[in-house]
Amino acid sequence: MGYRVTVMSLCPSRALAPFLLAAFFVLSPVLAPPAHAIELVVFVSDARPSVWGTGVGGTLTTTWFKLAALEAELARQPGLAIDSSMTSFTASALLAPPIGPLTPFGGFGVGVFRESRGSLTDNGTLTAFILGVKLKIGGLLVIRGEYRAISLSGEAPLAMDKRFSGGIGISF
Repeated sequence: MGYRVTVMSLCPSRALAPFLLAAFFVLSPVLAPPAHAIELVVFVSDARPSVWGTGVGGTLTTTWFKLAALEAELARQPGLAIDSSMTSFTASALLAPPIGPLTPFGGFGVGVFRESRGSLTDNGTLTAFILGVKLKIGGLLVIRGEYRAISLSGEAPLAMDKRFSGGIGISF
């Protein structure tokens, strides 16, 4: 009577590899530690050059894997001259690694703007380089400060090359 020896490999076959990789990407968000994924912040801003008044706006931010964030921002910056203003919408991708309650962030954004000065108007695109920091208090309250270097397309009636903002919001 002879014995038969069977060898079993623990390495998956090449045909199974794409399915294991797909399962990893599908399950990794579910298995990742929970995080507050959405923030809603309102802010006041000051832009340069000094032809701009105090602006207001809001951001909606979603965080992925506690490292990357996607953000939508709506801002309105009135000019110091009568009947002048700029309204913008920017979508941004940010790198935002948390360090305790502080989260420094930086990234790039693209968007659209509408600027007016009296009867002159300009619609165009904008790009932004963004740096900032936010402080989370009690897991609910968010205090945020930010710098944006802004580049406007075309010949806008009023130039804007940078904006500073500070805001407060909630995380849920």
